[in-house]
Amino acid sequence: MTLKLLAPRWKKIWRDLWVHKSRTALVVLSIAIGVFAVGVISGTKVILSRELARSFEDIQPSSAIITTMAPFDDEVVESVRAMDEVSAAEGRSSVMLRIRVGPDEWRNMQVFAVDDYEDMTLDKVLPDSGAWPPAYREIIVERSGLGLTGVEVGDTIVTRTPSGKDRELEVAGTAFDVYALLYTLDGLPWAYATTETMEWLGQVGGYNELHIVVAENADDKDHVADVVSEVRDKLERGGRAVFFMTIPEPGKHPLDSTIQAILLVLGALGVLALLLSAFLVTNVMAALLAQEVRYIGVMKAIGARRRQIVVMYSGMVVVYGLLALAIAVPLGVMGTIVFANVMAKFLNLTIGSYSLPPTIIAGQVAVALIVPLLASLVPIVQGTRITVQEAITSYGLGSGEFGTSRIDRAIERLRGLPRPVLLSLRNTFRRKGRLALTVLTLTLSGAMFIAVMSVNDSLENTIDNLMSKWRFDISIQLDRPYRVDRLRREALRVPGVADVEGWGFTTARHMSATEKSKNYLGFSMPLIIAAPPADTKLLKPPIVDGRWLLPEDENALVVTSGFLADEPDLEVGDYVELKIGGRDSSWRVVGIAQGIGAVSVAYAPYDYYSRMVRDVGKAQYLAVVTQEHDPDSVAQTARDLEAGLQRRGIRPGLITTIQQERAETKAVFTAILALLIGMVLVLAVVGGLGLAGTMSLNVIERTREIGVMRAIGATRLALVRIFVLEGVVIGVLSWILGAVLALPLSIVMSRALGQVLLQSKLAYGYSLSGALLWLLIAVVVASLASLMPARAATRVTVREVLSYE
Repeated sequence: MTLKLLAPRWKKIWRDLWVHKSRTALVVLSIAIGVFAVGVISGTKVILSRELARSFEDIQPSSAIITTMAPFDDEVVESVRAMDEVSAAEGRSSVMLRIRVGPDEWRNMQVFAVDDYEDMTLDKVLPDSGAWPPAYREIIVERSGLGLTGVEVGDTIVTRTPSGKDRELEVAGTAFDVYALLYTLDGLPWAYATTETMEWLGQVGGYNELHIVVAENADDKDHVADVVSEVRDKLERGGRAVFFMTIPEPGKHPLDSTIQAILLVLGALGVLALLLSAFLVTNVMAALLAQEVRYIGVMKAIGARRRQIVVMYSGMVVVYGLLALAIAVPLGVMGTIVFANVMAKFLNLTIGSYSLPPTIIAGQVAVALIVPLLASLVPIVQGTRITVQEAITSYGLGSGEFGTSRIDRAIERLRGLPRPVLLSLRNTFRRKGRLALTVLTLTLSGAMFIAVMSVNDSLENTIDNLMSKWRFDISIQLDRPYRVDRLRREALRVPGVADVEGWGFTTARHMSATEKSKNYLGFSMPLIIAAPPADTKLLKPPIVDGRWLLPEDENALVVTSGFLADEPDLEVGDYVELKIGGRDSSWRVVGIAQGIGAVSVAYAPYDYYSRMVRDVGKAQYLAVVTQEHDPDSVAQTARDLEAGLQRRGIRPGLITTIQQERAETKAVFTAILALLIGMVLVLAVVGGLGLAGTMSLNVIERTREIGVMRAIGATRLALVRIFVLEGVVIGVLSWILGAVLALPLSIVMSRALGQVLLQSKLAYGYSLSGALLWLLIAVVVASLASLMPARAATRVTVREVLSYE
């Protein structure tokens, strides 16, 4: 075949692209949406993975961090450094201080003291803004927690010393600490000061953190655990009980598992976005071929073979893909930068470079050219099967079949509905294949949206259930044990206090996990032991298995779901070995209660516990019930209680209201859900804009049909109503299917997220508000998608419409 014979077909392609600008724009937009989504998601994944690894390498991470209950000095650090199994060791100290964040409002802050910030070689804290390092009577706040303090660089922060004195510190700057975000999400900001500043604040000197690096096989987690056990034993032989141990996965960021899960979800959403884009292209090309029926007949009549026509329309799809690339690639790069910055802020990550590897652009090119071509292959092949006679006798009044299916017959039997409504229903189900793809696009987006909203409701239900176990309003952790009768007497003197219980409270080391199974690996929290009275009225945790404590219990223990992270095979009736206050003890598990996150908590009977730790009649934790339970009254009572106890020589350590605890717990989940909703919105944009394009082509396809109806007396307003109603029917149908599909999808997502965040199932709740919100979105999008092209088509004269090709 000569070039002259080929030229007219390609001229037709360029003419169609230019003359039918609206159609070209819609097809290109449908492809560009999918290419954009794939580029943004894959580019963000590459940038985050690269920068995550880089930022972790920059701090020169340690193999483990061991925190002790009693301070130690440089001599201990040197003795550990001299061990053959250890290549480096550094001492550091950390204390919990109270800072003022408002009038009579205080927040806990973790403050670290370092002898020489310029000489840190392990787990480096890096400067971010302002002065560095902190000077005497200055403090540096970790940047992720700056918002929790309510201050800015250059402001003065008021801290309360253990003796009850208020001291002022200047906020000299901000810092970046890889590990800080883990606690910032839970409402605890981190800060840094010099040892001299901490002594001025009344803190005891010495270290309570030991950072070490193993000498060999640093990437072998079992070997690291063995070395850490030897170092721990050495410290405990010297009389320094270990508070807890942090053993991160070797060579991995502390948030690596969480971030990898997020990236996995990103990848899944990228694939889904691409799939939706393919559906859109299939629909668009089917509509385009329906408009080209007479042209196909003419080309066949003058000798064109079917293969040549297929190649011609495939070439048109390639041109569409190239035009979509011109839009999607630059917008994808900008979108990647924006989305990567949003993710980096959430993950407390600094992005040093936004460079993308060539594979990302190559992937977008492949998506823009190959996926639309494959998606359009079926409608092209089917559209070119038409015979010359069928093509020439087609009048463009809409070719789908109606009346052959049960749905069609059911619509025909409808009575009492206005004729425009019946016509809209018939038009909706005329092309069932195209309808299925159109509805599927919005259904998937709607199902994801409702599922995420349902996960949010499930988390809300779970938090409410967990918080209901605390039947008190204020918790106070004291600096040391005090007599219970004295604590009750002094607390009840404070106005607003209705009832008080004194509990035993300490931390323990789970010997079973560290010695037997090495399941202690990971960013681990200490085991918290709470020992309420056996007849307590202020604590009723939801029991997952077994029972609650009884008055006659001795060495009985109720553990939370977070405890199972150390020993997942633990069952009711098993025994666990704990080291409490430097003494070994054996406990029988009588129940398992639902906990919050990975925090490991166990409940013991007060009488037995107090005898074991030799603090009979004493308590280190107060559970306080207030007379009024609104947040303002509870906060005021907490302030009065703190001041009253201090005046009587009782030093509160940490004071928390249940409202604060609930808000901080919810904040962790809200951040994750906000990220999920942000990713789902990307998917919703793909579905929503794609649906608008597809429905617009549906209206364009029936332009001659509009002319016929107008010629027999239909008004413009009546025609617009017909098409808008058709769009609403499609939107409502997709909503119904999406709402149904969201049920199993949300159950799966809730269970998975519950295992990750709480190590247990969530209290599932289907989001009716989310379903209703999506109904509104679907109806609005479908209406607008039909309204604009329908109005444009009805403005053309009858003669122009009937001559439309």
